Amino acid sequence: MSKKTLVYIALTMFMALAGLISVQIYWTRSIFAQNEEYLKVSVNEAMQEVATSLEDLVLSEQMNRIQNHRRLMREIDSVNRILADWRQQYASVLEKPGGIQLDADGRYRLTDEPVMRVEWRDTVAGVQFSGSFVQADYTSAYGLSDVQKDGIRQEYDRLVSYRDDLLYASCMIDKLLRASWREAPERELGQRVAPRLIDSLLVSALDARQVRTEVEWGVFSTYSGKLVLQKSGDYGLQLLQSGFHCRLYPRQRTEYPFVLYLYFPDRLGFLVSQIWYLILASVLLFALLIYTFSYTLVSIWKQKKLTEMKSDFINHVTHEIKTPVSTIALICESFDDPDVHYDEEGLKNVLHIIQHENQRLQSLSSQIIQISKMEKGDYFLNKTRFGMHRAIEEAVNNTGFQVMHNNGRIVTRLEAENDEVYGDRTHIVHIISNLIDNANKYCTERPYIEIKTSDVEGGLQIDVKDNGIGIAKSNQKKIFEKLYRVPTGNKHDVKGFGLGLSYVASIMRQHGGKVWVDSELKQGSVFHLFFPQDD
Repeated sequence: MSKKTLVYIALTMFMALAGLISVQIYWTRSIFAQNEEYLKVSVNEAMQEVATSLEDLVLSEQMNRIQNHRRLMREIDSVNRILADWRQQYASVLEKPGGIQLDADGRYRLTDEPVMRVEWRDTVAGVQFSGSFVQADYTSAYGLSDVQKDGIRQEYDRLVSYRDDLLYASCMIDKLLRASWREAPERELGQRVAPRLIDSLLVSALDARQVRTEVEWGVFSTYSGKLVLQKSGDYGLQLLQSGFHCRLYPRQRTEYPFVLYLYFPDRLGFLVSQIWYLILASVLLFALLIYTFSYTLVSIWKQKKLTEMKSDFINHVTHEIKTPVSTIALICESFDDPDVHYDEEGLKNVLHIIQHENQRLQSLSSQIIQISKMEKGDYFLNKTRFGMHRAIEEAVNNTGFQVMHNNGRIVTRLEAENDEVYGDRTHIVHIISNLIDNANKYCTERPYIEIKTSDVEGGLQIDVKDNGIGIAKSNQKKIFEKLYRVPTGNKHDVKGFGLGLSYVASIMRQHGGKVWVDSELKQGSVFHLFFPQDD
């Protein structure tokens, strides 16, 4: 797959993903807007219900006051008649002559004039008429004892006191009924409505419409231009800017009405909670799609890189095989050439060349088999308990000749007190040998290799330090990948297939350990191996 095709696939997948996300965002926003509109309608309905309920309560209270006032006035009229009768009958005893007088508004009141009610009836043209009028009365206390006179005075005073109490109550109710909104609207509102009542009615109305969130309210007076009642007093400006308002007592004609304002501090959170399941599902689906698309692209990219590396590997292996095969073929041809004669020393040299080239072919075949095993993870590990220090010495002996051939030196500092590990000794010797071999090959000076062991928390650590060319930071994470070789331009001074370090990483994973590197260009490298140890 070409790089251009991969770019087209990535763009297509990105456009499809962006389209799906855009459509989902559009529908989510539409549902959010619908819920917001439903909230506005529900809140307005609830406010209208509260305003109507408050007005009904006020009207009911006013009707009760009117009925109580009428009842009191009737009671006062009744007491006035009784007092008038007493004053007419016992004027000389009470020293309060007079009776009652009917006012224009139909109410009876006492008068100081000595009067007496007189009933009359008459017939005119066959129709009977009746009525009453008052006239002077000059009754006396003739025949009453002093005790009787005192009793009459006390009873009269009691009735007067009772009548005065009734008049006071009537006056108070009358003042409440005649209170003007224009004169004292805030005071009248405080008398009419209790804050707890407003809060209770609002919560009940909103709850009935499934609006269950914190609500702040306030009552604004157009007479004073300020909020005269508030729930908490912390959201004055927000209340006036919220957009939720309703006139209180809408059926009352007044120049300065009261306005009820509502504000929801957690309005956004409430709206989101209505569609949280949709948002959660969308986010999960988006995450799954993004992960799937990313994983697919990364897999394709890795597969492309792996294909390229395998192609390079095959070309490299083919080139490497041609050299020993050609050498062996030339030697075989020389044996058939009658002009070529070998003495004993020459035959030894030829056989040594054939043996060397054969070893190269065996090495190549073993590395090809190693690639297959690495891809399948098909390593057979014969794990036993062994001493790591002896394994390191064996690896040094296996590779020491090549290092000495380059006038190099290997130094071991085996300082771990507990060097026993559980693993496959053969594979572990091989990976240490690989690290020594790499340190020897990638060195432009006399190789100096230092191998150190130390006890660390939870296991044993091996550090293989060299004075080689080093590895750039950008390549350090890739060197443990299969077939990866650090780019060196068009120069291929060091033979290899990019298998050694990936083999090291694979073996360490299967032993439950890990491998990492610290390196800088031209400063050498330190490879760290960690092997877990059982307590």
